[in-house]
Amino acid sequence: MLISVIMPVYNTSSTLGDAVKSVLQQRYPEFELILINDGSSDSSPEICELLAKTDKRIKVIHQENKGLSAARNKGIEVASGDFLAFIDSDDRFDDEAFFNFHKASVQHKDLTLYIMNFDKVYGSISLPKKKNKKKNRVIVDKNELIELIFNSSGVAFYTWNKIYHHSLFQKITFPEGKIFEDIVTTYQLAKNSSKTVVTSEIGYHYVRSPNTIVSSGFSPKYYDILTETEQLYALLKMDFPELKHLGLQKLMESMISVGYKLSQAPENIHTEAFKRKLQQDIRLYQEDITNDKKIPLYYKVGIKLLQGDSSFYKENYKAALKKRIIGNSSETEDKSL
Repeated sequence: MLISVIMPVYNTSSTLGDAVKSVLQQRYPEFELILINDGSSDSSPEICELLAKTDKRIKVIHQENKGLSAARNKGIEVASGDFLAFIDSDDRFDDEAFFNFHKASVQHKDLTLYIMNFDKVYGSISLPKKKNKKKNRVIVDKNELIELIFNSSGVAFYTWNKIYHHSLFQKITFPEGKIFEDIVTTYQLAKNSSKTVVTSEIGYHYVRSPNTIVSSGFSPKYYDILTETEQLYALLKMDFPELKHLGLQKLMESMISVGYKLSQAPENIHTEAFKRKLQQDIRLYQEDITNDKKIPLYYKVGIKLLQGDSSFYKENYKAALKKRIIGNSSETEDKSL
């Protein structure tokens, strides 16, 4: 059984070697590693070619810069494996990740999705996600899986802590030109999975960097988190109406996060336009927010604060609201908060 490992590469020459090494040293050896050089301007293209000469399982594709989603889609297009895995070129797989997956796939022949636990690495510090009580949890009920993705920080909407049967991508691609591209995509893939195994074993090491869009100040691209969660909420209402409060809560998380970044940004025509846009979007969902009794009060308070004085909102968000939401919500996209 072949695993196609897809690694988009863009100007990560300092971390690329370690990311590739984490794949090559896997205990389970049946894989191909597809490096998609997405128009890098540093030495990443040369490093990719050198690495490919060291192991015949490495394939390199060069394309002009189109973004993470386009690179992943290209990897899916050329992959020949039974299953697909994804890794960012500044992260690492655990040595046992593929072996543990292989064991699960042998036990469950009809497995279509495998979800690994992960930790977050801050320099020399590793913070593992909370483990499930069961080592392996088998899920065949779609409602159960969707609810778990929203509510478990060790599952979440990330692309890279999951291994997918190739058939799941027959009609699904990553939205190109977007960040937070994995929110709707993960939902769609999970909805189509007939049997999922969720393991508490850590299989992926997510290396946090302060120099990313999601961890920096406001930019127009950051507003993608709101447009993507709007789409997610719309799909959830249609597919799983009994879980629609989870979609609304995630949409509210996105509004609160965007609002905070806007409150931190310098005042200019650009940011003022996005503040007006955010207020318009909040009004669109005001009735849903007011009427949904399953939404925790602190989310509703956060939205109410957003509609008032921005400096007051900023200080309250820092002092209490951010801590409250991260401590009590799903944490499915906690990198955005």
